Amino acid sequence: MKKILILVVLFLTGCDNNKTVSYWSEHPEERTDYLKKCRNGDVDRSSQNCENARISQSREKTSESFKFFENAFKN
Repeated sequence: MKKILILVVLFLTGCDNNKTVSYWSEHPEERTDYLKKCRNGDVDRSSQNCENARISQSREKTSESFKFFENAFKN
């Protein structure tokens, strides 16, 4: 009985296919498509994947802003 319970727990734990922030950063087109699904309600907006995709996009925008200001003050 313990073996079955352990297998069920492992199976349920493995069902989450959450992608990391790094994954979303490396796949910006897929991130954009997924974020549209999050906004449209096609997937759960509070899911870890939606949150990680949002964080990835936010970091990218922040990085772009810093690069803009770096270039603006080089002269």
